Amino acid sequence: MSKSIKIIGISGSLREDSVNKKLLERAEDFLPENASFEYVDYKQVPVFNEDEENPLPEVVANFKEKVESADIVLFATPQYNGSFPGVLKNGIDWLTRPGGNNSISGKVAGIVGATPGNSGTIQAQLHLREVLSHLNVHVPPQPRVLVSSAGDLFDEHDNLVLPEAEVNRYEKLISKLIELV
Repeated sequence: MSKSIKIIGISGSLREDSVNKKLLERAEDFLPENASFEYVDYKQVPVFNEDEENPLPEVVANFKEKVESADIVLFATPQYNGSFPGVLKNGIDWLTRPGGNNSISGKVAGIVGATPGNSGTIQAQLHLREVLSHLNVHVPPQPRVLVSSAGDLFDEHDNLVLPEAEVNRYEKLISKLIELV
C-alpha cells in the first residue's frame, strides 16, 4: 500500500466566494486515491506582532499545526498590485514564528493562481516562490497554473470550469508535488 499523502490548501484571498479558493478545491479532482485535500481557513490569524508570539495565539498555533501535519502545501494566490496579497504574507510570517520554529521549512509546495485579468498571476506567483524559497520550501518551477479571465470560467452552477490546458497543467503539478514527497 502506498503512503497516504495529506495536501492542505491556503488561499491568498480570504473572500468566501474567492475564485482562488475554488481553484484550490479543484485540486481534489486530480488526487490519487492515497491523497487527501483540506482547505485551511486562516482569516482569524491576527496581524503579526512579535509582542504576541509568546505564547502563540491559539488560532496561530492551530494554523501552524495544520501546516505541520501536511505533506504538501498548495497555495492559490490572486495578484494584487503586482504581487501576492499581504494577508498571505502575514500568514506565512506567522508560520515561521517564534524564531527557530518554522512550520513550513522543508515542505513541498505548489502555487496556482487565478485572476479576472490577463496576467494569470505570474508576478504574484514569482514573488511568492521567492519568499517560499527563502524559507526552505521546495517549489517545483514547472508546471505553472496561471488562470486568466477567471470571471468568465463559471458554469450555471457557479463551478469553476478550467480550460483544458490549465486542467492538464494542474494535473501535472499535483503529480509532480506527490512525486517530490
